[in-house]
Amino acid sequence: MFRISRLVPLAFGCLMPFAAHAASEDTAVWGGLHSHFKVNGQVSATVEVQKRFNNDASRLGQYLIRPSVSYGFSPTTRGSLGYAFVQTNPPGPAKTDEHRLWQQLTYRVAAFEGGAVLNGRTRLEQRRIDGRDDMGWRLRQQLRFSKPLTQKVSGVVWSEAFWAANTTDWGQREGLERWRNSVGVSVPLTSRLTLEPGYIHQWVRRPGEDAVDHILSLSLTAQF
Repeated sequence: MFRISRLVPLAFGCLMPFAAHAASEDTAVWGGLHSHFKVNGQVSATVEVQKRFNNDASRLGQYLIRPSVSYGFSPTTRGSLGYAFVQTNPPGPAKTDEHRLWQQLTYRVAAFEGGAVLNGRTRLEQRRIDGRDDMGWRLRQQLRFSKPLTQKVSGVVWSEAFWAANTTDWGQREGLERWRNSVGVSVPLTSRLTLEPGYIHQWVRRPGEDAVDHILSLSLTAQF
């Protein structure tokens, strides 16, 4: 029997190379709403809105809105095209407005007995900052494992690496940029609403001291 407990060490084991390096730490709360609209059997639209509170969850540090359209090639494979507006307001430097175009493929990697599944998500982003010239290219790769714990509740473990393909005049540096790892649960509230609370550990590469964020994530998904 495949157990979720076997995936937790695997998901968080990739953090070990970062543990030896000094890093500034913060706690944060991220709240998100994902609204999915089914157009027909293959086409759907999604709007994601997210607020991220940092500095010990005392202030709004980032706001994100991310609409997209997706097409189902099969029951387990979807392609998506989208846009994202991201406003970042750090304590020191002036806030920035970022515009992203992105392309994404989600797919089934493996299925296990008992309803457990491992899915992949590959996303390519083209990032621009208002007032700057360069465009940053970034690749994001996520693996997400879920397994039913009860008739309704599922355990969820995922890991996502962010790889910057180039260096820009606004601060993106080529190479591994950040890594997020999460453990949580998926709880259906109604036939159309699902709540996913979880913990996210985020490592961020910085020019000086790296950053580590401990994040309480609350995500609500609505199906229309």
